[in-house]
Amino acid sequence: MAQVALQIQLPNKFTPKHEQVVIDYLADRLKGKQGWRLAVQAFDLLDNAILSVGASTYTFRTVYEQIVEPQLSNRYLQELLRLQDAKRQSPELWSRFARQIVNDFVRLGWRRQEIPETSLLLSYLLYWWGAFARGYAFEVEIFRDLLQSGIQFQAHNLLDWQERFSPSDLSVRGLAGDIKTSVYFIYIAAPLSHDFYIVRLLVQGQSYTIVTFLKPAAWDEINGDTLEGDLTKLIQQLTRPVRIRTGKHEFVALDYTEWKRRILQLQGEIQ
Repeated sequence: MAQVALQIQLPNKFTPKHEQVVIDYLADRLKGKQGWRLAVQAFDLLDNAILSVGASTYTFRTVYEQIVEPQLSNRYLQELLRLQDAKRQSPELWSRFARQIVNDFVRLGWRRQEIPETSLLLSYLLYWWGAFARGYAFEVEIFRDLLQSGIQFQAHNLLDWQERFSPSDLSVRGLAGDIKTSVYFIYIAAPLSHDFYIVRLLVQGQSYTIVTFLKPAAWDEINGDTLEGDLTKLIQQLTRPVRIRTGKHEFVALDYTEWKRRILQLQGEIQ
């Protein structure tokens, strides 16, 4: 059976350096902050790459949003919510779904050795799937921890499509919050629309700690002394709340456990 005609057109700004980091991501060779920053830029550029299959044409973003995510997202989230320990068990779960993406990619006849750009498409799909799956796994981890800690909060329903894309992931004491798996959002989001952010930070390239970033107005409700700090040295400075000024943004960052303690204290005062 003859293969259907397939072509890929890359954006003009997509350079050989971008191509290399995308391939490195697919081969699990991507290392270092500079590599990851270039990779994020590369995958953003690939949003507008064009896949032509026969008479049909799609952007890479359309392939992910209309072909990949609708087929997998609800099934993944349903299984994620059934896990007893989302932090420990979710990597195997999202990896299993990633393998399905690879199998479907091959089944559709999209993996062509004679067209090297098809590897860029596969890497693009796996990158965005990983961001989706890890992001929601971290949300479930935080929601369950807040519930166990006694924090009063409201969270969006992950199984409701409209709620899943609501502006905020959760609210605490009327403040809108977002949950992030890295601090990269600070560099690309302008303006920042949430009152606080619960963020996972990498420590020495191996383990994670969780930090809460609050806008100044949200910090005013908690209040207290702060230490002037630097985002690049934040891990070492978290013995007390740290005031961070970077670009157009200003935050007070404090250890997630300390933030929970202060929120519980405020809840106690109101009750």
